[in-house]
Parts: sequence; C-alpha cells; structure tokens
Amino acid sequence: MENRLQKLCASIGLTALIAGFSGAALAATTPPTDTALSSTCVFDLANLPRFSGKIERLLPGTQGDAVGALLADGTEVEMPPGLAAQDHHLRAGVMLVVKGLAAPSLHLVRAFALSGTTDLCAAPMPELVTSAPPANAEGRIVRLLHDGDGALNGAVLNTGTVLRVPASGARTNFLKLGAPIYADGYGYQTAFGRLVVARRLGPDRLQAIHVSDEPLIPRGAPPGSTGYDQIDAPGGTE
Repeated sequence: MENRLQKLCASIGLTALIAGFSGAALAATTPPTDTALSSTCVFDLANLPRFSGKIERLLPGTQGDAVGALLADGTEVEMPPGLAAQDHHLRAGVMLVVKGLAAPSLHLVRAFALSGTTDLCAAPMPELVTSAPPANAEGRIVRLLHDGDGALNGAVLNTGTVLRVPASGARTNFLKLGAPIYADGYGYQTAFGRLVVARRLGPDRLQAIHVSDEPLIPRGAPPGSTGYDQIDAPGGTE
C-alpha cells in the first residue's frame, strides 16, 4: 500500500512539473493581447494628441509623394516623406487622423503618425535618380506653407501650384499673403499637383533674385578622378 501511494505521488509531481514547463513556454512565445496590433513606429507615440479633419488637398513632394495636407478648416498638416504613402486612400474629401504636435498660432500640425486602429509611421521612400526639368511659376500667394519646425518654406499660388523655397528665400520679403510672386527653378508634375522648387524668386521676372542654397560656382571634379588635379587656365591671351 505504501509503495503504491509513493508511485501515485511521484506521478502527480511529474505531471505538475511537465505542466509548469508547458505553461512557461506558452507564456514566452505568446505575445500579450494588447500588442497584437503592433505599430510600425519606432518611438512610443501613445501620449501624443490626435488631430483630425477633412482633407482639402494634399501637398506634393519632390519624390512624387504627398508631404502634407491642407484641411477644410484651414489647418496645415506637415508630414515626413513616406507617411502619406502608408494609406493609399488619402485624397481630397477624406478624413485625416494623425498623431502629432500643434502650433496653433500657425494653424499647423506636425504629424508623426497616421492614427487609426493602429499607428502608422513613415517608411523609407526610394529616391528619384532623374533630375527635375526647369520650371517656373507665377501668380498670387493664397496660402503660406511651413516645415515641421514651423519655419516658412513655401506657398500655394492662386493657380494651384505649390511653391517651395530654400531658407534664403524664406528670409526675403517676397512671401506674403496676397502678394504677387514669380519663381523659377525646377518642377514636378505629380498626382497631387504641380510643384516648383525655387532657385530665383521675386515679385516678377525682372526683379527675381537668386535664392538657392546651392553654391553659384559649380563644384569641381571629385578627388581621385582624372580631372581633380587639372587646373584650367583663365580665359584670354597671355
């Protein structure tokens, strides 16, 4: 009788031990239920506020994607490249919901993620290897545009063209609501409208000045190339 009782206890102990190991393995491999819908974001955006509104138009970027939106209530939403591409349903008339930070005085929201069932952050975009053709734009400014830090960096013209300017152009007095503007540089025709990146800017063509942050003097040959040590003689006769 005693031997039979010892065998029974041993069997119960072994069963409990196996069950304990099985439970530990299950706990280690099964993710918590609250993380089943995982975010694509690297950083925790849980504490960022949500902002929403109906899209009036999307703003084109130089990679052919949308890098911002103007909402029906007048809010400008600035997005990092690759964020709008996470939702192919974004278009005029659709509700946009983002997580980000607001600059109320500028009617600007800097978006870090599209917010829905889960947060979607920007994915890397392939860079275009072809250069954009020369382009110009002319019209009146109906809306000023900003970057994610709130700095002025462009405008929407009454023709619908989106104009982007470098920092040196933003420091001029040309970018004012209702002001006439002329710009030439290079342009893109995208699914979200026409974009011109200015290299010269002014109230008209005759008064346009150079505003590109690129150097006026072209860069020389790269080190190690055949032309690196070649110094051309200045023009004229000796």
